[in-house]
Amino acid sequence: MTLAAITMTAPEAASPVQMYRATYSPDDNKLRLYAVSRLDPETYKKVHDAGFRWAPKQALFVAPAWTPGREDVLLSLAGEIEDEDSTLAERQEARAERFTGYSGKRASESAQALDEVERLAAMIPPGQPILVGHHSERRARRDAQRIENGMKRAVMLFERAEYWEERARSALIHAKYKERPDVRWRRIKKIEADLRKAEKTIAQSQKYLTMWRAESLDLNMAKLISSHDRISACFPLDTYPRPAEKSQYEGSRSLWSALDDDIITTEQAREIAIRCHERQIQHQQRWVNHYQNRLIYERAMLDESGGVVTRTQDFEPGGQVFSRGEWLTIIRVNKSNGAVSSVTTPNYSFLGYSGTMKVTPDRITDYKAPSAEEAAVASQAAKRPPVVNYPGEGFREMTKA
Repeated sequence: MTLAAITMTAPEAASPVQMYRATYSPDDNKLRLYAVSRLDPETYKKVHDAGFRWAPKQALFVAPAWTPGREDVLLSLAGEIEDEDSTLAERQEARAERFTGYSGKRASESAQALDEVERLAAMIPPGQPILVGHHSERRARRDAQRIENGMKRAVMLFERAEYWEERARSALIHAKYKERPDVRWRRIKKIEADLRKAEKTIAQSQKYLTMWRAESLDLNMAKLISSHDRISACFPLDTYPRPAEKSQYEGSRSLWSALDDDIITTEQAREIAIRCHERQIQHQQRWVNHYQNRLIYERAMLDESGGVVTRTQDFEPGGQVFSRGEWLTIIRVNKSNGAVSSVTTPNYSFLGYSGTMKVTPDRITDYKAPSAEEAAVASQAAKRPPVVNYPGEGFREMTKA
């Protein structure tokens, strides 16, 4: 095929949507961008500023984690974001294979360097000293230096081969580690905490929106709200003109300060605050949607993997859990939002002191259900005595230290 046959004219050239392909992988929460050709400087800067970095061996741009801003960049280039074709395990296997290749090359080069050293050493008779002043002195010293350098190179290459071999082994271990039920359980807890934080931010912004939208809003009320609602903005003179005796500062300052210095009116403060909180709610809602989707995926994968972590609803007082090489009797099952968050058990024996502790499901590797008698005894023992504020016979007194 000739060059003319494959050259496209301007109308026939591929559109930006066809030039790029964007993917997201829930396995590692990363965004990836595939480009059919080298990025122009403007696009590269846009992608780089968003946090994407070029992965030469994979021939793609990858971001360390999903964010709304990075998603917007990919949507502007590719039009849509697809599911990543390869899984985390497949990518780590490919990485391990690549590292194994590096290790093999360095080992081969080390063997070649060692062979060269042996060849040079074989040319020198055993115990032959360097004859000072003899015509062979110069060559003997040169060979000795070459032997020393060759040995250093052989050792260095051998160490590099071991390094890449360890990297290959670590790549496979990392993939297996990420898929462990206890690790996934902890990851779910982290996502749930992030979700609660985002929802709390939305609720707080909605509360302030209600205040700012009140029809009874006046200057005093606006200053009171802005003293708690920490919003800052720049107030340039061309947009917010004020008399010469007022502050001419155009940098960032709080709404309360701008209201107190009579730089903006109550209505202007209301407009700024409403716009700020609406943008905040929209931004945080995207995070909420992302966290919810991740939780759906992670919980489905956790249920599929099985293990003790998925059987926490079976836990009951009197049963035993295996943790850190020791069977512990469950005293109490602690729940949060209907799910088991931890179990109360006696302390580990290796701690050397009595008492109780809370063990989270990710630290439990096995479970034994109690018999009917054990469950009844444990249920009775788990009941806490009532707390009263009057003395009596057999009462345990608690006084403030």
